Amino acid sequence: MKESSSQPPAAPDSSAEEKPEIGLGSIFGLALFLGLMIGAATDKSHILPATAICAIILYTNRHKIAAQDIPNPANPDASPAPKIYYAWPESKQYAVTISAVPYQQAIQQLAHENPVNPDSTGTKKRYFLALLEPVNDNPYDDNVIRVDIGEHTVGYLSYDQAQRFRKLLKNHQLSNQITTCMAVLIENTEPQTDQNVRYGIKLDLALPS
Repeated sequence: MKESSSQPPAAPDSSAEEKPEIGLGSIFGLALFLGLMIGAATDKSHILPATAICAIILYTNRHKIAAQDIPNPANPDASPAPKIYYAWPESKQYAVTISAVPYQQAIQQLAHENPVNPDSTGTKKRYFLALLEPVNDNPYDDNVIRVDIGEHTVGYLSYDQAQRFRKLLKNHQLSNQITTCMAVLIENTEPQTDQNVRYGIKLDLALPS
């Protein structure tokens, strides 16, 4: 007489991912819509052939279409994709100096996180990608532009700089959008007359006049 196994039956492998799939009704509806659009743009006799072709294309690519909208259940905690912002062209002139006096502590922390050796003039320079974020909820000034590097706010554009930068955003159809540019953090290692402004930030921006 055979002994019954003491082990429970193996559970189905939950690690195998099921391919997401779009329903046939959705495929037919979308194909019909596309066929009607094509027929309206060309000739009514093209509606049925166009619908059939669209249906075949949608059906053969149904897994890819569905996968674009369905998150991966195997890794629900995956980090979201990084945001992509418009980057201003680099001129390497670093002509825009922002007021850094109120943000010396934050800039100092940023400098300590990124150590470098001084150049021949005794100055340390560190280069970063800066985020230029319009601030639209200021009740006293609707042109404010904040400058962030990493997790640190390192300053704001001056009133005149912010007005000109807003004009630049408008000219590029980027109004109220976050953009990026290169920035240099300058640390004066020699004793300064005013020790409160040991660190400075300059942006690689070409502002309109």
